Amino acid sequence: MLKSIFFSLVAIVLLSSPALAVLPECPPDFKLQHQSFDIGALNVVTLAGAGGEASCNNFSAIFQNQHDNKICSWACQDEVVLFNQLGTAVGTCGGLWNVTQAAFVGGGQLQLVADGCGPKMESQTLGVDLFQVVKKVDGTGSAIASHDVGVVQTQDAGNSAGMMGQVNAVAAGQHSSVSGGPSTGGLVTSGLIVGTTQTQVDL
Repeated sequence: MLKSIFFSLVAIVLLSSPALAVLPECPPDFKLQHQSFDIGALNVVTLAGAGGEASCNNFSAIFQNQHDNKICSWACQDEVVLFNQLGTAVGTCGGLWNVTQAAFVGGGQLQLVADGCGPKMESQTLGVDLFQVVKKVDGTGSAIASHDVGVVQTQDAGNSAGMMGQVNAVAAGQHSSVSGGPSTGGLVTSGLIVGTTQTQVDL
């Protein structure tokens, strides 16, 4: 009888021991990084009548960086953007010169990385939309319009299961001009659209 009571007590102690208890499974540790940028620019230059010079310049420079490092995983993002928009009109009396420019540049980066041997995902996008009109009516002179865009996007990520990386580099330029003497006219219309997308998934 004593033996049976003793064994019963031992069984109760063992079953209630923390070492043998079933613990809930911890959710995986994820790191999420996202960054984006947008540039919108409008430029209108008009010169008429007595002549002279008119110009307008829009410039933007962007640098973004994100970095997250742990023992079992790491992730890094970089974006570098240079944008320049320039319109100029030069003329003498009796003419009309016009420059109209519109631009949009936007992009984004997204990373989702799990610690250990978990999944990884990277995605980055970039869009460039440029438009300009250069016009000259009569008079002596010139009208010039230019867009210049340079963008570099890089992403790197890794965990115990491996590494992944992405690089996206885009250079875009748009240059228009009209010139001439009296009683001459000219019109230049130009548009440029660039789009890129990169996606990686490692399950």
